Amino acid sequence: MWLQFPHAAPRHTACIHTGKMQSSALLDVSVVMPFGDDEDHIGTACQRLASHLEELGLTFEILAVDEDSGDNCHAILGLLRGGLPELRILSGVTPGRGFAAGAGAARGRVLWLIEPSSALRSLAAFGRANNRVARGELELAVVRGCFTVAKRARILAAVDGAPGRGGTFERRLVKRAQKRGIVLEAYELGGAHSSARRFADKLRGRLALAFGATLPRL
Repeated sequence: MWLQFPHAAPRHTACIHTGKMQSSALLDVSVVMPFGDDEDHIGTACQRLASHLEELGLTFEILAVDEDSGDNCHAILGLLRGGLPELRILSGVTPGRGFAAGAGAARGRVLWLIEPSSALRSLAAFGRANNRVARGELELAVVRGCFTVAKRARILAAVDGAPGRGGTFERRLVKRAQKRGIVLEAYELGGAHSSARRFADKLRGRLALAFGATLPRL
């Protein structure tokens, strides 16, 4: 069944393809995963994401957003949908607008923005980021080069104004979120660096230069 969805994001129209009518109840997590020619990754990515969220005991949906794919991704997703009722497929999305379209169509309290290739790597960091966002400690957590976790209600406008994927999307999103006063942390796996930590490190370096001494880490 094809449902017309006119308000997926303010700048375009998308179609949502679902196997069954979906409940309108809020979910814990909406995974938004744009894809292009990702037939080598898309099936495994969906299965790994679903398994991880099930292990965490979270209610979820997976929004696979087609950014003009030309390979066998839709055929693979069609095969998966029978055994994965949480999967929804969005089509007709302008390339670079996948995250915005998925975020606009999402029903989860928390958004997990991720690309197919990233879903093949370790997903362990998601649990901690999701818990912090769900508890209200953060509104946005960007794990650079991996994925983004955010409170949906707070981040929609910032996501809509940040087209692209990969590092380009991450930088644009963080910049727009900062302008909106969104509580965020952006870090790489193995070394979290919040805005406060980066400021402390800069201050430490300047004091060391001024006084000619090595100062303890703040």
